[in-house]
Amino acid sequence: MIFSFLFYLIYHSLLTIAYPFIWLLALKNEKLHESQVGQSEIFSKLQTFRSKITDDTKPIVWLHAASAGEFEQIKPLLEAFSLRDVYIYQTFTSGTIYYKAFRDPRFHGVSFLPWDFPWRVSRFINILKPKYFINTRHDLWPNILYVLNRKKIPSILINANLYKSSMRLKPWFKPFNAVLFNQISHLFTVSSDVAELIQKLYTKEIMITGDTRFDQVINRAEHNEMVFLGDDVVKNRPIIIYGSVIETDLEIISHAISKLDSYDAYFHVIVPHEVSERDIVPIEVELYRLKLASFRKTELHLYHDESILIWNSVGELADLYKFATLAYIGAGFSTGVHSVAEPSVYCVPSAHGPHYDLLAEAIELIDLGISTLIRKSDDLTDFIRLIASPELIDFKKNDLKKYVSERKGATQKILKALNLYSLLIF
Repeated sequence: MIFSFLFYLIYHSLLTIAYPFIWLLALKNEKLHESQVGQSEIFSKLQTFRSKITDDTKPIVWLHAASAGEFEQIKPLLEAFSLRDVYIYQTFTSGTIYYKAFRDPRFHGVSFLPWDFPWRVSRFINILKPKYFINTRHDLWPNILYVLNRKKIPSILINANLYKSSMRLKPWFKPFNAVLFNQISHLFTVSSDVAELIQKLYTKEIMITGDTRFDQVINRAEHNEMVFLGDDVVKNRPIIIYGSVIETDLEIISHAISKLDSYDAYFHVIVPHEVSERDIVPIEVELYRLKLASFRKTELHLYHDESILIWNSVGELADLYKFATLAYIGAGFSTGVHSVAEPSVYCVPSAHGPHYDLLAEAIELIDLGISTLIRKSDDLTDFIRLIASPELIDFKKNDLKKYVSERKGATQKILKALNLYSLLIF
C-alpha cells in the first residue's frame, strides 16, 4: 500500500512538472505538435462516437496501439472484433500512425490516447464506457490502468514484453512497477522466458500465447500483391533489403557494401525508417563519400545503372521482403532492432545489430542460430557473401519456415482464453 501511494504521488508530481515543458517543446517539435493538436480534439471525437451509438446493449471494445508497430500487433484482434456485434474505439499515442490509420472503416471511433492526467483519463473513460480495454506490448499508463481497475473494467495486455536489463526490474523501480503491472486484469505474453521475467512484477496468472504480430505478418504476406522493379533495373541480381535503417546503421551498411569484391553484383535496397529529406540526404552523402552510386525510388526516371536503391516511400517494407534474398534489419545499434518477423514469414535469412533484447523473437532467432548478429561492417559483408553458399541459405530458409509455422495462432489463443474468462460472451 505504501508503495502504491508513493508511486502515484511521485508520478503525478512528475507529470505536473513535465507538462509545461512538453507544451513549449511542441511549439518546435512537429510530432509533439501533432500530439497536442490531437489531444485538443479527443473529447469532440469521443462525443461524435457516442452520438453514433444506437444500441446501448452492444459492448464497446477499446483498443489501443502506441505506434505503427503496436498497431500491426492489434490488427488481428481488430479484424476479429470487426466480425462481432460490438463497437470498436481505437486510440493511438503516435501521430504518425494516427494520421495514417484513422480512416480505417473497422473503427466506430478513433482518437489520440488522452494524456495520463487523472481528470482527463476519468472523463474519457466515463464518456466512452468501454466493456474492456485491450493494449499491447508495454505502453502502460498508470492513471488509465488505475481508473479502469477502480471501475472494474477489465484491462487486457497482449504480447506483453519485458527484457532482462529493463529499468522496470531494477531494485529502486521494481516495487513501483509491480504496483503498475498488477493493475492489469489479464496478461498474455509471447514466451516462457518473458513470462518468467514478468512474474517478478505480476502476481496474477500469465498466459503464454505467442505474438499476434506473426498472425498479422503471415496474413499480410498471404495477400501481398506488390510488384517489384523490372528486370531492366534488377538484372537478375540477388536482392538485399536493408530495412528500418536509421543513422546508426549508415556506417555499418555503407562500409559493408564498399568492402564487397563487386558490390554491383547485388541489388541493394535501403529502406529508411523515416523518409524526410533530413533522413534521406545523410544516406546519399555517406554512400557518395565511399563512391557508391545510388538512386531514389521516387526518381526512378533518373536511373543510370546504379546498384543501390533508396526506397523513400512509407508503409511498404513488410511487403518488400518478399523479393529479398537476404535482409539486414536496422536500429540494432541504438534503440533496439525492428521487426524480425516480417522477413521471417518469407523465409528470408536476416541479420541485425547487438541491441536485440527488446524482442523475444529476435532473441529466439539468435539463440537458434537462424539469424546473424552484426557487430561491425565486416560481419555484414560476410553475411552478404552467404549468397555464394545457396545450400546454407536453403538450410536457414527451412529453419525459418519451421519457426514461423510454430508461431501461428496467437490471436485465436487469446480469443479462446478471453472466452474462458467470459469476457467475449455478450
